[in-house]
Amino acid sequence: MRQNTFPTRSRSWWAVSSSLPLLRAIDELSANPEQLAAVRETGHCVVLAGPGSGKPKTLPTAMARALAEDVVDPRGVACITYNNECAIELETRLARLGVAAGDRAFIGTVHGFALSQVIAPYARCVAVELPADFRVAPRTESRAAVEIAYAAVIGGSDDPHRRWGFASEKRRRDVDRTQPAWQGRNPELAAFVEAYESELRKQGVIDFDDMPLLAYRMIKEHTWIREALRARFSVLFVDEYQDLGHALHELVLLLCFGGGIRLFAGGDADQSIYGFTGANPELLESLTRRGDVRTIRLRFNYRSGRRSVRASLGALGEERDYREVAGAPEVELTFWAVPLGLDMQAQAVAATVIPKLVEKGIALDEVAVLYRAAYLGDKIALALKRAGIPYVRTDGNAIVRRSSRLARLIEDCARWVEGGWRNAEPRFGRLLDQGVALVFGRHATEEEEQRLSDRLMGFLQATIGFDGSTHEWLQRFDHELLAGWRTTSRNAEQEWDVCREMITNTDPAADLDIPLPHFAGRVEGTGRVSLSTLHSAKGREFDAVVMYGVNAGDFPSDRDKRSATGLREARRLFYVGVTRPRKELSLIFQEHHHSPWVKELFDRSQA
Repeated sequence: MRQNTFPTRSRSWWAVSSSLPLLRAIDELSANPEQLAAVRETGHCVVLAGPGSGKPKTLPTAMARALAEDVVDPRGVACITYNNECAIELETRLARLGVAAGDRAFIGTVHGFALSQVIAPYARCVAVELPADFRVAPRTESRAAVEIAYAAVIGGSDDPHRRWGFASEKRRRDVDRTQPAWQGRNPELAAFVEAYESELRKQGVIDFDDMPLLAYRMIKEHTWIREALRARFSVLFVDEYQDLGHALHELVLLLCFGGGIRLFAGGDADQSIYGFTGANPELLESLTRRGDVRTIRLRFNYRSGRRSVRASLGALGEERDYREVAGAPEVELTFWAVPLGLDMQAQAVAATVIPKLVEKGIALDEVAVLYRAAYLGDKIALALKRAGIPYVRTDGNAIVRRSSRLARLIEDCARWVEGGWRNAEPRFGRLLDQGVALVFGRHATEEEEQRLSDRLMGFLQATIGFDGSTHEWLQRFDHELLAGWRTTSRNAEQEWDVCREMITNTDPAADLDIPLPHFAGRVEGTGRVSLSTLHSAKGREFDAVVMYGVNAGDFPSDRDKRSATGLREARRLFYVGVTRPRKELSLIFQEHHHSPWVKELFDRSQA
C-alpha cells in the first residue's frame, strides 16, 4: 500500500494540482538521476545532500509530486523543518510549483507540528494534566518554575539555571521515560525535570521542549491518535533531519515505522552543528542502516567548481564523493591578515573588505558576515554603523528574533509602511493572515478578522511616511496594536514579549536605535549586510561571505578541544561557513595567528 505524509507549518494548509510548473521542475531534475530518483520514490527514503547539491529544490518537488500523484484527497502530507525561516522558504518554493492554499499540507517546525497537530486537538481527550485554555509559558515563567523546582528537589546555593542546563539536556535526550535510563542515569536530574514540569502544569502552561515530548507520549500511549494522524497524513517529510534531535526521531519511529506513514527525510550529517540543543547526526545515519529505507546521495555540487569543492573538503577535514557540475563557477578565496585583535579585524571588514566586494559588483544584501558568537556581532555592528553601512542581524543580539512569527510580522509591517504599500510588497493580505494566526491561531470568525483588519490597516496607514526612529515606531506598534491584541488572543503560543525585546534592543540611550528605513531594508540604492552567527546562517546562501575572527584560539577554541565530539562539531561549523558563498569567501584573522583549518583550506584550494 502506498503511504504518504503531509508538510506542516503552524499556519498554512495547501492543496495541489498537477501543474505545468511541477512538470517543468521534474523535467529539470531529469538530468540528475539521483535527484529524480528522490522525487519519484514512493517508499521510505533518506536523501543525503551536501552543500550546493540541490536539496532545496528536490524536497519541495518531491512534496508537490506526492500530493499530485500519490496522496488521495482528503489525505495530505506534513513537512517538519528546522525553523520558521525554513518553513517560509519551503512555502515559497511550493507556491512556484502550483501548490495553492487549501487543506492538504502542514509545513512547520517540530514544535509547531506537536502543538497544532497533536496537543491542541487531542490533549483534552487524554490525561496530560493540561486545561483547555493552556498556553505556552514565556521565558520569565519558565525561569521561575526552574527556581521553584530547584529549591524543592536540590536546594543549596548553586545557580539553579546552570544546573537546569544539565537537566534540560537529559530531558531532550531521554525521551522515553518508561526506559531504565530515565531514573537510572542521574536520578536527581530526572526529579528536577519532573518537579519543573509539575510546576508548569500548576500554572496551566507548557514550554517549548514540552511540545515534542508531550506529543511523543500521547502518540505512543494512544494508538487512536496515531491512527488519526495516519488518516490525515500519508507522507511525512523531514528537512535537516540531523538537527532535530531525539524527540523528533522517536516521533518518526512511531509514526513511520509503526504508524503507517511514509517517510522522506533529508539532511547532511556533515552539517550537524546543534549538539548543544540535543541534535545528534547518528540519528540520521541510523535511518540509512535500516533495510526498509532507501538511501539516495546527492553528490553533484551545482554551486561551486572543482577547486572550490576540494577546498571545502579541506575545511571539513574528510573526503567525500562530491563532484562538481561542468561549468559551475569557482568561489574566489581571499585571506585577510590583520595586525591586531577582534576590534581591528571588525574595522577591516567595514573599511576594506566590504567596500572591495561592492567594487566587484556584489550588492550589500548579498553579503554576509559570519562569526561564532553574538558578542562578535556587536563588534561588527559597531564598525558598520560607524562606516554608515546598513545591516540586519540574525544572531542572539538581533533586533528581530527571526524564529518568532510576531517579529516577522513587525518587520513586514515596517517594510509596508516604508514604501512596500506602493507595489504590495508585502501584500496586506499576507500581513492580515499573520495577524490572525498570531491572535486567534487561525480560527477567527469573520467579524473578528474584519475587526483585526480594520485596526491593522488603520495603524499602517497612520505610519506611512513615519519620520521617527525604529525605537519610536516599535513603541507605537506595541501601544496601538499589540495592547488590544493581547486582551483578545486565543493562541496558546504567545509571543507578546518579543516586541518589548525589540524596543529594548533599539534603546537610543544605549546608542542602539537605527532609522526605520534601515530596519525595514528600504535604503535607497542598497540593501543590508547580513550579520549572523555561523549557526544561524546554516541553510542560507550569499554571493559573498566574510568569516570574521577565524583565529587560532577561536577555531578551534579551548572548549572545542575538551572532547573529540566537540572538536568534530566545531570542524563541521567551520565547514558550514565555508560552504555558504556562491562567488567569494573572505577569511579575516589576526596576523600570524590564524586557525590551522584556514591553512588546510588554502592548501586544498591550491591542489
